[in-house]
Amino acid sequence: MRKSILLMLGVLSLFSCIQDENVFLVNESDEAKVQELTATEAQSKFARILSKAVSGSVEVRRFLKDEALKQFDNDYDVFYPYVKDKVVQGSQTFRDILLSYCDSDKELEQVEQAQPLLTILVPDLTLFWEFDASKWDVYDEEVAVLCREDKDNTLYENGEAIGQMETGDIPAFPCLVVKTNERLRVNTSVTRADGGASYEFVDDAFDGSKRAPQTRHWDADIPLEPQEDLEAYVSGSSLLPSVIQSYKEFKNVFNAFHRDYVYYGITKENKPGILNQRIREKLYRMCINPTAFIRLSDDEVDPKLQNTTQEKRQLSNAEILQRIWTDGAFEFRIYYYVGAENDDKVMDRKMSFTCRADKLFSVSQVHLHHKNSTAFRHQKNFYTVDAKNLKPKWLYVDKLFDKGQNRVFTGPWDLYSNSSVIYMFASEFDPDGSKTITKTVSSEYVNKADFSIESEKGDFPVKLGYGFSSTKRVTAVAEIETTIGSDELGTIELRFTDPIILDDKNGTYRLYNCSSGDLQVTFLPIDSYK
Repeated sequence: MRKSILLMLGVLSLFSCIQDENVFLVNESDEAKVQELTATEAQSKFARILSKAVSGSVEVRRFLKDEALKQFDNDYDVFYPYVKDKVVQGSQTFRDILLSYCDSDKELEQVEQAQPLLTILVPDLTLFWEFDASKWDVYDEEVAVLCREDKDNTLYENGEAIGQMETGDIPAFPCLVVKTNERLRVNTSVTRADGGASYEFVDDAFDGSKRAPQTRHWDADIPLEPQEDLEAYVSGSSLLPSVIQSYKEFKNVFNAFHRDYVYYGITKENKPGILNQRIREKLYRMCINPTAFIRLSDDEVDPKLQNTTQEKRQLSNAEILQRIWTDGAFEFRIYYYVGAENDDKVMDRKMSFTCRADKLFSVSQVHLHHKNSTAFRHQKNFYTVDAKNLKPKWLYVDKLFDKGQNRVFTGPWDLYSNSSVIYMFASEFDPDGSKTITKTVSSEYVNKADFSIESEKGDFPVKLGYGFSSTKRVTAVAEIETTIGSDELGTIELRFTDPIILDDKNGTYRLYNCSSGDLQVTFLPIDSYK
C-alpha cells in the first residue's frame, strides 16, 4: 500500500473545514447522554468500526462514495444520521453492517449519543494528488480512516491502528475522516414523531438542494474557525503541584499570597519559611488584541491576510485558511526587569521567538461571492477576508522552544533583596534603524523587619510569615535596545502579591492573567531543575 508516501504540505488540508463545537445546541437531557464519551473517544471508536466495514466490503465503499457525491451540504460529507438506515446490500442497512463489526450494540449507541452530528468526510486531495469522492476507486480495499478530534492523527485500517501521521503530512492514499459536521446544527425547536433529532443548516449556503440558484451570483458569510474561550480552565497537569496546593492552602486566608507558599513554603499556620532557590517564573502563554494586527503586519516580511479565488468548486475551510494567510512570521522580543535594592540599576533578561499569525489569531468568517458558470467561463468563487473578523488565541510559548531551552526570566524571587514587582516589555520586532528607548519602573521593596534570621550560609533569607507590614518604593530607568520600526505591545507588571489561580472546577483551574495595552499574558512558577 502507498501509506509510506506522504506529501509534506499541511495536514489541515485533509479536513473540509474546522469543527466549531458551538454550532449546535443540545438540551439538558441530551447533554446528560453524551457525557459517557468525549468527542475524541467517540470519533476514535467509530473510526475503528468504520475502518473494518470499508476494508471488508466493496458495497460499503461504493455506498459512501455515492452518498458523498450527492454533496448534500456542498461538501463530500456523508451525514451519519441521514444515511444510517439506508439499505447498502440485500436487507442490511449501513447501521446493520457497522453493528456486525461491533462488540455490542451499546458500542455504537454510545458513539451516536456522544456525536449527534457524526459525519464521514471523503477529503478532496486533488490539490496534491488524484483523490476525491469522484476519483475514489472503490475496488481498492486499502482505505485508512482517521478522526479530526484525534490530536495524534492516528490511522486505522481494518480495525487496527497502523500508525500516526506527522503534523504537516498529507496522505497519498485513499482515506476517510470522521468528524462533527460544522454545517449543520440540531434544531431543538422541532421534535420528530419518532423521537429522533431534527437538523437544520447553519447557513443556506451549505444547503446542497439550493446548489443551483436562479440568479447568476450569490453571496454568503462562511463560518471559518471557532473563537477560543480565553477564560477556559486548564488542566492541573499544566501546573506545578505546589501552585495547586498554594491555592488550596490560602483559599480563604486573608493577606496570604499564593507565592508565599510556592517560593517560601509558608502555610496557613504562618510559620517562617525559607526561599526555594529552584523556583522561577515563566511566560506560560500570551495573546494579542486583534485590533493590533494591522500595526503588527506593517513590515514587508510580516504575515498578512489576503483574498483568494477558486474556479469550478468551493474551497474547504482548511483550504481557505491555508490560502488567506501569507507566508512569514512575527518576531517577538520580550524584556524583563526586576529591581535590586543594593544596585541602582535594574536587572534585565531578554527572550525572543517567532510564530505564525494563525497561532495568534483565528478567523471567524470569510465572505464568499459566487459567480455561476456561463457558456464562456467556469463558475468562480471569491473569498474575501477582513481583519475585523480576527479573534485572539492563546499562544503557548513553551511549544515554541525545544526542551531544555531557557524560558524563565528571573532568578529566585528573593524579596529580601529584590523588588516585589517584575516588569515585562514586549514588542514585535521589525528590522530597521536601531534606537534606545527608556522606561521608568517603580520597584517596591519589602521592609527588612518582615524577615527574621538568615541561614548559616547567609544567602537564603528566612521570610517571617505571610503578608508585608510595609513596602518602600524606588523608581529607576530601564533602557531597551530596539529598532525604529518595531511595534510596542505594552508594559506588563507582575506582582508577588498577584494570585496564580482564581477558581477550580473538577480538577481544572482558571488562571490569573496580567494585561496592558494590546497584550495579555499568564505567568506560572516552575521548578527550574526539571
